[in-house]
Amino acid sequence: MSKEFNIAICGSARVGKSTLVNALCGKQVARTSNSLCAQTDRMEKYLINGNDHTSSISYTITIYDTPGIESWTEEHVRTYFSRIMNTSKPLCMIYCASPGSFAQLDQLQWLVDTCIKSNIFCALVCTNKYSGGSERRKQVLQDFHSLLTRYHNITRDETNIKYYGDVALCTSVNSIVYEDRELNVWKEAEGINELIFGILTSLKDDKIAAWCFTISDNQSFWITMQAKIIEFFKLAQPVAIKFWDEHGKDTTLSLIPLILTFIKRRL
Repeated sequence: MSKEFNIAICGSARVGKSTLVNALCGKQVARTSNSLCAQTDRMEKYLINGNDHTSSISYTITIYDTPGIESWTEEHVRTYFSRIMNTSKPLCMIYCASPGSFAQLDQLQWLVDTCIKSNIFCALVCTNKYSGGSERRKQVLQDFHSLLTRYHNITRDETNIKYYGDVALCTSVNSIVYEDRELNVWKEAEGINELIFGILTSLKDDKIAAWCFTISDNQSFWITMQAKIIEFFKLAQPVAIKFWDEHGKDTTLSLIPLILTFIKRRL
């Protein structure tokens, strides 16, 4: 049996969309550039193919990397994106804005409207969180919050993530090490594992499995978040730990089958 799932990642150019995709997947999936003129000027598609040997399911994850959102005033871009939303039904939409770019709220509201009407979960992410200073970062997050409360009141606020029911979340991350030698600032990557877990716990049914497949190679996530994963899915801890120990580094060989079993029990 073969299954196909889709994810959309959106935002202005040069806000770290491709870098975030690679950080989430735990491997090089999307092309990136450090050039000042770097931009995704057309819809890109990145494919992740794999097999779940426990259920004989092969799968394809398609990640749509959209053009810089500032170009979306062009009707054909909106039309094309709407078609993707309506036909492929992405399991989630991830929108990126950096402290240096701010969020373009008119475009973002249209985007969130489109996703919510199609029952697509929205993750609004302030990327490159240290690049523009704390005040600008706070402004981006406040813009996200102001928009999302139009759809749902905030229901949780934990590990630097705000949740809005089963509709959306917002947070800030640093996908790669940030360094400013002039100011003598050095920050490690942070927030990625928490974002992955936040999306994981917000999705439902087979979308959970699809997200697990998407992040299956991200060993940092599976190892670091082991206890939270076991707790959330109410997996029998002795059994989970035994599987984990037996499979060593290949953590997903043990966890994903257990999670899929849990999902099937709820269907």
